[in-house]
Amino acid sequence: MAENNKAQNIEAQENEELHTLGEISDAVEVSIPEASKKKLRIAEEGREYKTFLTKKFLERKPWKAPDPCKVLSHIPGSVIEIFVKPGQKVKKGDKLMIYEAMKMMNVVTSPMEGIIKEVNAKEGESLPKGALLVTFKKK
Repeated sequence: MAENNKAQNIEAQENEELHTLGEISDAVEVSIPEASKKKLRIAEEGREYKTFLTKKFLERKPWKAPDPCKVLSHIPGSVIEIFVKPGQKVKKGDKLMIYEAMKMMNVVTSPMEGIIKEVNAKEGESLPKGALLVTFKKK
C-alpha cells in the first residue's frame, strides 16, 4: 500500500509544471492544473517548505531591469537647474542637473560616458518619483 502511494506521488510530481522564481533563491513555483491554484515550494538547507501564493503576489508588477540610457528621478521633487543640452558629450560623473527633493539640493550626475539624446525635464518643473529626466544615445 505504501509503495502504491509513493508511485502516485512520483506520477503527480511528473505532471506538475515547474518554473523557477529568480527573486527567491532555490525556489520553485509549481502550478497544479486540476486545482488551478499555484503553490510555492522552497528548499532551504535541506528543508522543504510548501505554501500557496497570495493573490497580491500573483498580481504584482513584474520587475524590469533598468535601462542604462535613461536617468529617472528616485523621489518626487523639482528641477532647479539643468547643465546639459541634447547632443552634448558627457563623461561619467559630469553634472546633469540640480534636483530639489525634501528641501535638499541633489546634484544628478551622469551614470556613464555618452551623448545626451534628450533632456526630458524643464527648469522649475515638479516631477513624481520615476519621472524620466535625461536620455542618452545608445552606443
